[in-house]
Amino acid sequence: MSGAIATAPAPRCPLCGGEGQPLYAGLRDRLFTAPGEWSHRQCRARACGLIWLDPMPREEEIHKAYGAYYTHAPDADRSGVLAAVFRLAKRGYVANRFGYDATLIERLLGLLPWLYPGRPAELDFSVMWLQARGRGRLLDVGAGSGWLLAHMRSLGWNAIGVDLDAGAVARARERGLEVRRGALREQQFPDASFDALAMSHSLEHVHDPAATLAEARRVLAPGGRLAIATPNTRSILHRRFREHWFALDPPRHLCLFNRDALAAALRGAGFARIRTFSSVRDANGAYLGSRAIRQSGRHDMMRRPPVAESVRGRAFQALEQARKLADPEAGEDLVALAEK
Repeated sequence: MSGAIATAPAPRCPLCGGEGQPLYAGLRDRLFTAPGEWSHRQCRARACGLIWLDPMPREEEIHKAYGAYYTHAPDADRSGVLAAVFRLAKRGYVANRFGYDATLIERLLGLLPWLYPGRPAELDFSVMWLQARGRGRLLDVGAGSGWLLAHMRSLGWNAIGVDLDAGAVARARERGLEVRRGALREQQFPDASFDALAMSHSLEHVHDPAATLAEARRVLAPGGRLAIATPNTRSILHRRFREHWFALDPPRHLCLFNRDALAAALRGAGFARIRTFSSVRDANGAYLGSRAIRQSGRHDMMRRPPVAESVRGRAFQALEQARKLADPEAGEDLVALAEK
């Protein structure tokens, strides 16, 4: 287990500076082995509502929270005929929906995911909702072990990444990917360096999301696109499981957003043509994780669930998809697309 993580008080909202009210207390790391007990506050401002850790791990100490993390694990074996068909269907789906290249067979197979509840949301996430038009230089902020980089490179993007976690960076480099270690602001990329920037479940890991978004805009070329996916604090699962919600993930998730808070942060950073919506991507896994945390206090992300559990998770994902028809904010993921 890692040594104690030094913290600093964070009584006010990291986004708007508003007063925070206590929300949860006495939480431990339910997924891995980071030490300590953690508490959350929620911004009282109705136009914000951000949730954050207080006290918050110091920036120079946060690496201790990632001593054991899923991005360090080896890739799962996905060989065999069925896996090959899935890959073809995936390529066909993103070609049909986002304009990427594919064969006729792939495009036909790409219709199959529409028959599988939740699968289209997962495949949209696999390209971070980025259209093929304007393919050029892509920066993945929070690249982890490089799954998104590898995929986007296969689709014609010139993609590089950045990540805070040394273990994840090492795994990505083993795969032949270009990933820099450190925060986005530390990289000192020239102005207008990238045509697109992706933040796939990384914004919740940064201490100063407003400054990170401002830096993202600076390094984007005019007309460049930003795509964000992050946990949604207004999701059905958070409403249902509260302090047992899988996506709280203390102490790694420092700031957690709703649509209003994220849209306001993007406007404050100078972004335009902002679109926010919720997605059922990984609602199945988040449901199983939240349920396990409520029942036993822990969830093993690396364990492959039994068939019965997988079916239960997929059933919940289908229910959440149906719920979104009446409640657009019900989805587990919060997605934001914006332009410079």
